[in-house]
Amino acid sequence: MAPQNYRDKVDLIFRQLAGEDRAKCLLPTVPSRVTVQISEAISSEHGSKTAAEIGFHLGDWQADAAFLVALHLFPERFTTQDIEDGVRSFLIHVPAHVIAAARLAGCSTNDIFCE
Repeated sequence: MAPQNYRDKVDLIFRQLAGEDRAKCLLPTVPSRVTVQISEAISSEHGSKTAAEIGFHLGDWQADAAFLVALHLFPERFTTQDIEDGVRSFLIHVPAHVIAAARLAGCSTNDIFCE
């Protein structure tokens, strides 16, 4: 069956690149499998509760990250509408997670691109 939208195309790309099981890890409906690894890796610096929150915020948007990686690798597989939909989804979902993770980690969230 031909992919119907950008998410289907991303899924197909990662199934081809990484196999069925690993591609399932990037679906938007599947919890990230690396949140625990992230939190364990940074817990000595941030404490276990904060590290778990950071891990959640950095892992929750794996499907959005997969879209960008797939687009970088195979831009020819995506229509203008696919790209518009994927970018919109990314911009709605990802920035708040990244800002929350940065704040929890004590990093600046100032807009460095403003003058």
